[in-house]
Amino acid sequence: MTTNTMNVNPTCSALSCATALLLLLPACAPNPDPARDHASGVDVIPVHPFAAGFVGPSGVAPEDLPPPVPMSGIGGSARGSASPTIIDTRSFDPQVIQRQPWRGETKRPGEILPKHGRDKTLHAGKPNDLRSGGMTDRPRVEKGTGMFFPAISQSPWTPPDPAIAVGPNHVLETVNMEIAWYDKDGTPLFQQTLDSTGEPGFFEELGAGDFTFDPKCFYDTIRERYVVLALEHYSGESWITIAVSDDDDPDGIWYKYRTWALPEIDDTTYWVDYPGLGFDATGWYVTANLFRESGPGSGFGGTLLRSFDPEGAMNGEDVVFVDLLLSGGSHQVAQVPTGEQPMVLARTGDSTSLRLVTVDDPLGDPSSELVSVDIPEYAYPDDRPPTPGGVPLNSLDGRLMNVMIRNGNLWTGHSVRTPDISNTIARWYEIDLDEWPDNGGGSPFLVQSGEIRPTAIAHTCFPAIAVNGAGHAAVVYTMSSETDFPNLFVAGRIPSDPPGTLGAAEQLASSNAVPTGGSSYRWGDYFDAAVDPVNDNRFWVVGEVYTPDGWLTEISSFTISQVGDLNGDGQVDGADLSILLGEWGTDNEIADLNADGLVDGEDLTIILGNWD
Repeated sequence: MTTNTMNVNPTCSALSCATALLLLLPACAPNPDPARDHASGVDVIPVHPFAAGFVGPSGVAPEDLPPPVPMSGIGGSARGSASPTIIDTRSFDPQVIQRQPWRGETKRPGEILPKHGRDKTLHAGKPNDLRSGGMTDRPRVEKGTGMFFPAISQSPWTPPDPAIAVGPNHVLETVNMEIAWYDKDGTPLFQQTLDSTGEPGFFEELGAGDFTFDPKCFYDTIRERYVVLALEHYSGESWITIAVSDDDDPDGIWYKYRTWALPEIDDTTYWVDYPGLGFDATGWYVTANLFRESGPGSGFGGTLLRSFDPEGAMNGEDVVFVDLLLSGGSHQVAQVPTGEQPMVLARTGDSTSLRLVTVDDPLGDPSSELVSVDIPEYAYPDDRPPTPGGVPLNSLDGRLMNVMIRNGNLWTGHSVRTPDISNTIARWYEIDLDEWPDNGGGSPFLVQSGEIRPTAIAHTCFPAIAVNGAGHAAVVYTMSSETDFPNLFVAGRIPSDPPGTLGAAEQLASSNAVPTGGSSYRWGDYFDAAVDPVNDNRFWVVGEVYTPDGWLTEISSFTISQVGDLNGDGQVDGADLSILLGEWGTDNEIADLNADGLVDGEDLTIILGNWD
């Protein structure tokens, strides 16, 4: 194993030119409708932090930068470490930045990064007779049990790429390029930028420079800590930056680590992009695509898996990490909230398979095992789903959105096209790991898959999935068409539902506008979903909608159940009907199945629709 021990604890440098622009109008300051300069009578439009496309230095003097990390190619590994910067978020003033949605120019992070790409050819797989299920008309989402609140709104960056982390008492969200957390009733408690455009930015005191991107987060239910990730890139520099809360409350102390991520393979250096983030009983894991920074080699170097040892980071001590180089790209890392088995990496394979990867001894001398799992045939999605009167959405490619393991099974989803329809379709999977990769275990196999096809003209995409210990699952996704704005929906299932099916969809939030410029609009790289750690029956999801003010993220919670089972006996029958009729005309929360504030004929319709 090649060892590269890094112990960098930089301080902030002088303001770069890009940051200096913000002195005129900081991104974290109130950002109302275009302000009028009364002297000239001209509307003043906010200036984007990178109006000139300039990214300043990282905050580390060039002579203090670590050298590239030599790796021997696929299967090669390296070791590193980093020291913490300790931050108390209660010292941020203000705690919640007060601003209107960003009114100036927006940029996609990819516009700032070096030009990059990789071969995404979807090769033809071995034919099979597997088929996906669809949807039923039985509701499974109990909207009346949950919370629904708007979260972070349009920043200077597009798309938001929202991620969610749910702890005992708080809900944390990250987007490009901000972080916020809330009480579970939606009360904002903290919101700041992630990069150095804040006062300060969440990662700024590490020495983080102007540009963070692709943030993600989770709540580690095993260790009861929040973990936040952001990537950084500057000329000749690449970093994986993480922050770890000191307990289950995000308010207060965080241990923040900036870890060097510039591997060198055959005289070519690579920077990291598009992270996956997950955890199990052993560690925290980040995956990232490797794109050429400099040198003669290939433009794509595979996937970097970085495995963090939580032991030091939980106590504010040095964090140790181990890198492993994998083939292929856009791996997602499973979250294993119960720690029941090792995490698994998942990615697309060919047109009839997914690839699953396990890692033996991830914090020691790691090695990987790869297997294929047969799935129904698919092609990459139409990347231009339509919208009414606006530009088409860019639904990305067929990469997986997120991965969760519960009860020995892996759940994931992505956007596809199928042989029988040209629409973009959200598809999900449940895969039995069959004790794999333990010694003596069998090979993983597909248990079921389903597709979300609400109408003949609808396009659905960005499915993020979560599942609880009872096997109840929820999928959040976007739906749009020539007549429908891109709206946010969720659908769920219970184990007794027919294989491959989800229940009737519920709309969580609606758009009332679409972007008006450009040939297409990048809707995102991912949505997110989680299960509440103190109530395994409650699901939380985050996604985006669009308004005249730009994008808006929405956070929602709810339960998945056999809707209409008012007495909880596992059936919808006369006993439940009696309860509903007894509450007729009242606002009883249990019997008000559609959560409209009144027990009436609409609730009776739901009861009869789910009658056993």
